[in-house]
Amino acid sequence: MAPHLSNEEFFTSLTSLLSTTSQKTRGSVYLTQKPLLNTTSTTTEDPSPVSQPSILIRATDGNTNAPNPQNPKNKIEKSTKASKVKISTVVAVEDLEGFYGRYAEVCKAGMTGLKKRDRKRGKGKGKGGAKGAKA
Repeated sequence: MAPHLSNEEFFTSLTSLLSTTSQKTRGSVYLTQKPLLNTTSTTTEDPSPVSQPSILIRATDGNTNAPNPQNPKNKIEKSTKASKVKISTVVAVEDLEGFYGRYAEVCKAGMTGLKKRDRKRGKGKGKGGAKGAKA
C-alpha cells in the first residue's frame, strides 16, 4: 500500500486528478473520508483520555484493472489500460477546519467541467399523477 501524502501533496494530486478526469469525455472521481483509528496498542496502565481520531481522506478515479464481465466483447488490451489512481492523506483533528476550507475550494474548482443536469419539463408525475388519471 502506498504511503499517505502530505496535505499539500494531496491537494496538488487531487487538482491534477480532477482536471485530467474532466478533460476526458467520461470519468469519475470518488472521494471518501473516514475516521482513522489508532492501531497502536495502548496499555491499561496508562489511562490517557480518548481523543478524537484523525481523518483519512481518499480520492480515486473510476479505472479498474479488471475487464468488465458484463461485456466480454469490449475487452481492452493490457498495454492500453490506464492504472487506477489512488491518493490519500491523514488529517489531524486540530487541522480539520483549515483542511476542509481548502478541500472545498479544490473540489469546487474541479467541478467546472461538469455538465448541467438536463431538467425536462414535460415529465409526468408517475402512477398517481394527473396525466395518468382517468375519470
